[in-house]
Amino acid sequence: MPTQLRHDFNYLKRLLIRAILLHRLSNIEQMTMLADIRDYFMFLTLDGLKDPQLAEQLVNRFCALQASLETTEITQTLQHQHTETIQFYVGFLFTMEELLRLRYGITMLPNEMISREDFRRSWIRTTKKLNLCDKTEDG
Repeated sequence: MPTQLRHDFNYLKRLLIRAILLHRLSNIEQMTMLADIRDYFMFLTLDGLKDPQLAEQLVNRFCALQASLETTEITQTLQHQHTETIQFYVGFLFTMEELLRLRYGITMLPNEMISREDFRRSWIRTTKKLNLCDKTEDG
């Protein structure tokens, strides 16, 4: 089922820039607009979870958007005023991208995909190294 939400790169980039500018909330109207922009990306991702072709398009767009937020395409002024906010949205896009990748096994590099069992084994090692293991957990 194709999405009814617009998802071309330039439109999504404009939405992200508006979100970055709205991030320092000053009134209820701005808070609502910021929430709407975030919800837009989440519902777009949910649409992608239902459609493998859309998912692949969104993975590529979200990856390109992350890159654009970390380059000089975003003005120096915006970067200096909103560095933490830009990084927040890079992480936000990465999360949406990873959901779609995991759902459909979309990879950018050979052997990049991780199975749930691979994750489980790696997670056990990680929690042990970080002393996060609960005595009731196996492993």
